[in-house]
Amino acid sequence: MLQHWWQVITVGCLAVLAVAGVILARTTALPRTLSYNLVRQVAAGHAAWQTSNWLEIESTHFRLRYQQEDAAIAAMVLENAEEVYSPAGAMLDHEPHGKTLIILYPDRESLAYQFGWAASESAMGVYWGGVIRILSPLDWAPGSNLDEIARIFTTSGPVAHELAHLLVDEKTRGNYPRWLTEGIAQYVEKELTGFIMPGSGGADGWYPLEVMDYGFDNLPDQSLAYRQSFLMVDYLMERGGLPALRRILELLGRGATTDGAFREVLGTGIAAFEEAFTREFPANKFSQGL
Repeated sequence: MLQHWWQVITVGCLAVLAVAGVILARTTALPRTLSYNLVRQVAAGHAAWQTSNWLEIESTHFRLRYQQEDAAIAAMVLENAEEVYSPAGAMLDHEPHGKTLIILYPDRESLAYQFGWAASESAMGVYWGGVIRILSPLDWAPGSNLDEIARIFTTSGPVAHELAHLLVDEKTRGNYPRWLTEGIAQYVEKELTGFIMPGSGGADGWYPLEVMDYGFDNLPDQSLAYRQSFLMVDYLMERGGLPALRRILELLGRGATTDGAFREVLGTGIAAFEEAFTREFPANKFSQGL
């Protein structure tokens, strides 16, 4: 009963803050930053309370909570997090505040339950509210040899991707468009592990950024949405490199709009950036190879 009321209170608080965030996003230059700390504290506190009776191990920068069935691979997951911590932070010029909580879920059903997803949801990792959630590689990595599972997890696992989301979230204080953080997470992942999400262009063209910003998860072709996000960040890197990306994130953290940040750093607004990208990378002619 206590858990039920805590969930009701949490959902209610987040709903109120979400509505306020939408209003702010449409009427001010500080779209998400005002409620940022409170949302993170509520979400992180709820996640920590939900897993308070789980097993836990710590490293220099992380706390990992897990179930007994993942005891054999818990240390490996924590080690992988430490391996990507410094290079990811150096790329985005940001260091997380305190130790980051990682929750290792033993199966897809238990991870999906946290977000009301169908049990068939294929996500291997999720970042939300200051907490990184990871699907156990024992659920998805082929083979029974722990060394082979560790190799697969290091090269194809979601830790680098989700850590990048956390870095973007903290550096911008929650003030970023969804396509940008998804593109950055994939870019960091590629640089650190070599992994690139599969995907290609669409016959009907790329998604408009406005649609990507406010309805990313509801887009019918998720592969296209993620691929487009990656390519747009890759295009941004070609135009300005890491200094430009870091400066854009810094300006967003100070309350700038995406358009304002792009205009100050690249000398062109987001609409012109989008137009240039679609002109140079026509979706109907784009193939998966880069």
